[in-house]
Amino acid sequence: MIAFNVALFMALLAACGLKATLAARGPRAATKWTSQRGNALMQENISAGENRPPKGLRQLGDLFKEKEDKMDHFEGKMGCQAIIKVNSTSSKKADCPSGCPYFAQDKTDDQFCTFKCVKNAEECVKMNPKTPIADKESGTCRSPLVESCREYNYDGTDTCKVCNTLYALAPDGKCYTSLKYVVYGLGVVLIVVGVLIVVWMIDLFSRPNWNEEVLQKAQEFRSHQKLRTSAQDGRQLWPLTTNLLYETPAGAGMLLHFNFQFMVILWGLVVALVWFIMATVIDHAMFILGTRNFGTPRNNCILVAWGYETQQRLMWTKVLFCQVIYVFTFIGSLLMGIRQLRLFQDSDYQNKTMKDFVLMCDGLPRISGEVLVEEELKKSVESATGTSVVSVSVAWDHQEHQETILKYLENDMVLRDPHLKAARMVDTAPPDMNPIRKAFFSFEQAILVEESEEPELPAGSEMRELCLGMTTSPCAFVVFNTEKERDTALEAFLQNGGMAFQDTKLQFSELLSEPDTVEWYNYGHSSPAAKFRRLCLGFVAIFLGLVFWSVAFYAPYAWSVMTFNYDNGQQPGFIYGLSFSMVVVVGNQIMYEICARVSDFVGFRFSDTKAVCYMILFCMSCLYNVLVDMATTYYIAEQVMEELGFRTYFGKKLSEIDSFTEKFETYAMQRNLAENTYRYAFPATYLIPFLIEPVVTIYVPLVLGSAIVGSHPEVGGRDAEGWVAAIPMDMGRYADIVLNMLLGVLIFYFPGGWTHSLFFALAGSHVFIYIVDHCRLLRSVPSITVATMEVDWWAQAMVAPVCGIVLSSMVFKANCQEYGYCIQGMPLVGVCAGAFFAHTVVHFLLLVYVVPLFGKAKPEIDPCKDQTFKDVAAKMPCSWFTTNPVHCLRSEHVYNHSPPCRFWFSGKEHMLEVNEKAGCYFSDKIAESEDFTSMHSISHGLKSLKSFRSQPEQD
Repeated sequence: MIAFNVALFMALLAACGLKATLAARGPRAATKWTSQRGNALMQENISAGENRPPKGLRQLGDLFKEKEDKMDHFEGKMGCQAIIKVNSTSSKKADCPSGCPYFAQDKTDDQFCTFKCVKNAEECVKMNPKTPIADKESGTCRSPLVESCREYNYDGTDTCKVCNTLYALAPDGKCYTSLKYVVYGLGVVLIVVGVLIVVWMIDLFSRPNWNEEVLQKAQEFRSHQKLRTSAQDGRQLWPLTTNLLYETPAGAGMLLHFNFQFMVILWGLVVALVWFIMATVIDHAMFILGTRNFGTPRNNCILVAWGYETQQRLMWTKVLFCQVIYVFTFIGSLLMGIRQLRLFQDSDYQNKTMKDFVLMCDGLPRISGEVLVEEELKKSVESATGTSVVSVSVAWDHQEHQETILKYLENDMVLRDPHLKAARMVDTAPPDMNPIRKAFFSFEQAILVEESEEPELPAGSEMRELCLGMTTSPCAFVVFNTEKERDTALEAFLQNGGMAFQDTKLQFSELLSEPDTVEWYNYGHSSPAAKFRRLCLGFVAIFLGLVFWSVAFYAPYAWSVMTFNYDNGQQPGFIYGLSFSMVVVVGNQIMYEICARVSDFVGFRFSDTKAVCYMILFCMSCLYNVLVDMATTYYIAEQVMEELGFRTYFGKKLSEIDSFTEKFETYAMQRNLAENTYRYAFPATYLIPFLIEPVVTIYVPLVLGSAIVGSHPEVGGRDAEGWVAAIPMDMGRYADIVLNMLLGVLIFYFPGGWTHSLFFALAGSHVFIYIVDHCRLLRSVPSITVATMEVDWWAQAMVAPVCGIVLSSMVFKANCQEYGYCIQGMPLVGVCAGAFFAHTVVHFLLLVYVVPLFGKAKPEIDPCKDQTFKDVAAKMPCSWFTTNPVHCLRSEHVYNHSPPCRFWFSGKEHMLEVNEKAGCYFSDKIAESEDFTSMHSISHGLKSLKSFRSQPEQD
């Protein structure tokens, strides 16, 4: 809230104290302030309605619509054969006299933006041989309109002479794709597949429920998995009214996650409101600049002239805006970092969790499983420190045996689970069905489901041999009875430089992670060198994925845009915009999948570190997609504008400009890149994926899984539970948030007409995302605990490039604007890049060294000092022992504990057993489940409709 108040203060300064600020900049700025309203109204190119500041919510919607002049067409004062040079004050709505009703661009001299009113097509050709058609509808002399044409027939008809590559010239003079039969074939295949899917879904949901009891038990398991209150509070679902900004049902890390989302929503609103207020107070043209479409050559000349003059006249407002947003974002992000740190510390000091009782031991030698290493290490620690150790959980090198071990532990749980045994066994023989249903049923059996079998456990001797044949990894987790004893032991180890154990020196350190975030199977083969090699292979996979997206999805879209006929002001229609949105969505989803798999492949030991890796890789990959799109857009716009004869404000042809920076700064190019950046961000990245996400990750899997289990009597046990289980939640949302922020600030390099729309869209989209995540956490996903701020800290670090981009855009916009410097050519790119990297480094260092200085001190009196590991373990099913699969296996087959330490499965907390000698204290009854009868509404409706149709008519 501090950052938000700072933003409002700055916005008020911008709105109310602007004249004083301008006076300090000198007389030229003050003159602009006093004359700008009159200048805007004098321009016939902008209507009085557009120039009027918006008043009230009634007009807010108008700001998001494409701005068009509201006055009607009128007959201008031009005479026939009179040559008129248009400028920024010329009206786009003026028409030629009725005696010579066509505007023709004069190409007979070296002047630019000169037009003459002519009578017919013959005079059109005299003025410009490439515009032989007198178009009554537009009142202009125009060139032929033929899609995908490389060379036109300039004979007064809309026909083509030579078509683009992959297009063929038809007898009617039009160009048609040479691949049309391939396209038609793919279309037919897609239609057939779509029809089959629809028919299959209708059949699936209209089947009788042959497996009702198993389905009910599977849905109850889904309910048991969800986030619930403690046993003392009855193991109830957390209410939907839970305020996740202050309460911690899923750990302190999840608290930070929702606070981060909330701050981004406020940030987006503040950015949008600052621009909105400045545009309302200063000049309404700021709402329009860069948003108008190109049109006829005459309108393009007016647009470029008006855009350039308006942009230069209002450039000081863009620089001031960037300054305000830079200071607000920079200072606000640091204040947010301090607040997040203090929130985490406050929660951590008020609660005891598993991490408060453990030290991580590093440096273990390779020890055979035949040695009782847990007991030996426990005795050594107790002897060296004089403290009480509950037990030791060793990280064993077991990746190659992981599947066997987990399958054994799962089968053991299934055989003991009374909830699974309560489901009545039914006849698994398929019932009588019609041929269509039988074909679908057979397909499902062959592809989707397998008949559930009674689990068989390997002989105890086999599992014992497996345990004895393993070796330790370098790491183990020593669990103490109290936090005070943990701290005493750590102090002793630090004073003695570690602890001697079997001819090695072991090192001990505190741990910030919780046991359910440990990736136990990655220990023993994840040295820094091994992880670096896997990360390099991951970069190769990401690069191949980017190439695949670029070639298979983006290239066809880029080709279609490049071959579009832009003559006479035509613009790609709705289908092009929709296609672009889908291309962006597909690209982001490809990167999501690849980056997630790479993060898994690297072999991180904690899921929090894996989430950080994913966030960074995903943002980098998607930014590559953005750069590819911007580079392609730049190239396409360059080619199209050069072919259409676009010039700069000073009359220089774009084709004659050699400098990249000079061409990039032209208003025509800036306008194209601004629109493309906006379209890439919204709705393609900001909204569409998040509208689809709850459908494909929550609703469809649940409904489809329930239908499969209910209609297949051969499915049961853990297979049935797997079909209806919820998809787990992770911290990947941080990557989406940071990417959206990065995309948003890119718009600052371009004309500002899109700014308020984009940031209002960002804030609104993230309100929706927040609501979805809130409901998903409390009502859908399996229980999750995020106890560290590692992912949140790195998300804050990723805000540094966001601030760097704002600073870079401010340097770019202030160039040659009387701010003390004027850099031409590529050195400007270097200066902007330098500003970006300088800020990023400084920001990162401040997060590392300065922000921690403002954290909360640990209270002198611990409010939870009397809590022991036993007290915490009695409330939390996930401990350092119950999450370690090899530890559970050794408890049963090496140490012969009775009962042994049971492995924790999500939703199966009631299967854990108490054995204090093994460090196991958790015991609980099975939780009450929800009512899933409404899930069958579709099926019931279809069945009712079918039964109604089958009833005989009654008199």
